Amino acid sequence: MPELKKILVIRFSSFGDIILSFPLLKKLREKFPASQIHFLTKKSYGELISMNPDIDKVFAADETLSSLRKKIGREDYDLIIDIHKNFRSIFVSLLNGKRIRRYRKENLKKFLLVKFKLNLFREIVPVYRKYLLTIKEYLNDSDYKFLTSELNYEKERIIEDKYIVIAPGSRHFTKTYPAEKFVEYIKELNEKEKANGKELLTKVILVGDNSDNDKRICNFIQSQCGNVKNMSGNLSMPELANILFHSDYVVCNDSAILHFAETLNKKVIAVFGSTVREFGFFPQLNKSESIEIINLKCRPCTHIGRESCPKGHFKCMIEIDLGMTLQN
Repeated sequence: MPELKKILVIRFSSFGDIILSFPLLKKLREKFPASQIHFLTKKSYGELISMNPDIDKVFAADETLSSLRKKIGREDYDLIIDIHKNFRSIFVSLLNGKRIRRYRKENLKKFLLVKFKLNLFREIVPVYRKYLLTIKEYLNDSDYKFLTSELNYEKERIIEDKYIVIAPGSRHFTKTYPAEKFVEYIKELNEKEKANGKELLTKVILVGDNSDNDKRICNFIQSQCGNVKNMSGNLSMPELANILFHSDYVVCNDSAILHFAETLNKKVIAVFGSTVREFGFFPQLNKSESIEIINLKCRPCTHIGRESCPKGHFKCMIEIDLGMTLQN
């Protein structure tokens, strides 16, 4: 195996994609324990990357591309791994490393599946594994298993009570399970505990980012349910990790929280609407579950998310009964 003294991984955004790079980082550290591993990302994700002990240095992409390209060139990297693969990442890395490996996006296959429902995906490959494939020359067949991460954050419990976490928000409408249906789920959970004589021992912690949309959704759910604590927009990244780690399980949409919770080895129940697993974003732990309407002909209508249902019925979410998971 060649000696790699210095490695750069590039992923500018977003939250979930960066989390899914952690198995790659862990494998790089395992294969090249003496190497310097650097990570280039947007400044807003610096706190997240800094929690990963496999990273020696974080580069913040908060300057011009020309300046950033020169800075990368001065580092003299033995290997640059571009898992973003857009104009910016190609520009700053091209001819700047002794070896350069890039992520394969398969955009044409995604386009054909969304627009014409033509499925050319012979195998469903999770995104974390696609990232690992960028260094396949250094890996064995046994190296592609999903790996959880030991992140750096305060491990002492922030919340002492028994609780579950619900992350009801998403950037896009078609990836967001309706708030009213989350309310139904919480009420069913409460009724189940009452029937078992537990008197609501399980609290529900709502989490989300600082956006108006997440706050609006979480405020509505809190107003409709008892035994709910709304922490949306009030948690740092290490605090969010603590909340997720100490929960019984996590309920969310096809969103970054799915991947953050699983990298902390937590069970996740993830609701999928307009997107499908062919795009690579789905639970990896055996204890996790994905809930979706499988045979809906209009799915997928997007590979990212839309601001409204193009058919007007939103069946991919409306027809999901999250309460069915409580019968397990």
